[in-house]
Amino acid sequence: VNSTLDWKSARFAYEFDFISRNRGFGGLIVEAKYTDVQVNLTAPLINEFARARAPIPALGGIGRVYVVPNISITGEVTGFKLPDSIDSRYGGHYVDVDVYGTVNFTNNIGVKGGYRSLDMGYLVKQDNGSFTLKGMYFAAVLRY
Repeated sequence: VNSTLDWKSARFAYEFDFISRNRGFGGLIVEAKYTDVQVNLTAPLINEFARARAPIPALGGIGRVYVVPNISITGEVTGFKLPDSIDSRYGGHYVDVDVYGTVNFTNNIGVKGGYRSLDMGYLVKQDNGSFTLKGMYFAAVLRY
C-alpha cells in the first residue's frame, strides 16, 4: 500500500496587542486560513482518495513573555466551530494551539522550538472527515 498526503495552507491574520510591556504582550488574533488537503491510498486492487478545501475563519489569542531580552516564551490559540445543531447537514471545528520558546542570537537570526496541536473536522451533507496533528518541532528564525 502506498499513501500520500498533500497539504497546502495559507494564513492571513491581524493581531491586536491590548497589553504591551517591555517584558511581553498579550493580544487578540482574527484570521482567515485556507486549507487544501488531499490524501491518496493505492493498493494492488484499489485506488482511493479524499480531498477537502475550505476557507476557515478563526479567532484567538496570543501571549509572549521575555524571560531575558533575547529569550521568549509564546503561547497562541486560534479556533473556530460551526456547530451541527444549526443545520445537521453541516458542521466543523478547527483548533490550533502553539506553545514555543525562541532564542534570538541577533536581531535577524534565532531558533525556536515548541509543541503544536492542530485538530480539525468537517461535515458536509454525507461527507465528513477529521484530522489531528500534534508534536514537538524545531525551526530557524530569519528576519530581515
